[in-house]
Amino acid sequence: MIELQNEAGFATLRDILLFAAAVGFRFGLRAPFTAAHPDRVRYETLTTPAFSEALINMIAANVVTDDPEIMDGARIEERIKIFEDYANGGLEYIQEQVNVRHQPAALVVIDLVADTLSESGGAKPVSVDELLNGITWG
Repeated sequence: MIELQNEAGFATLRDILLFAAAVGFRFGLRAPFTAAHPDRVRYETLTTPAFSEALINMIAANVVTDDPEIMDGARIEERIKIFEDYANGGLEYIQEQVNVRHQPAALVVIDLVADTLSESGGAKPVSVDELLNGITWG
């Protein structure tokens, strides 16, 4: 993770974990933390900025699709565990790509982002009318 922070421009370890979880989820890679990774992710570390909690919740909701109760406050530990598994899977994938490509982590990260944007068609301009379509006031 230090290589990602130093070379790939991630400001914090939290940012690395969020990116890694998104990568792990995108490729369907879950890897439980093992004895080599005994420390669990502290939820407080991830809740600032606010979008961090949203990513954790979105991943859990997409994994546990048949149980809306996954979003219950009492099941936060389960959502964090799912997030951890995907973050660890994503970190393993990124490390594998660094090893196979013989490229620095920064280039691997750039390629992952570019590939995702090209597959989705990239960011597209949207009009205000399109953004507000379907919203009713009142």
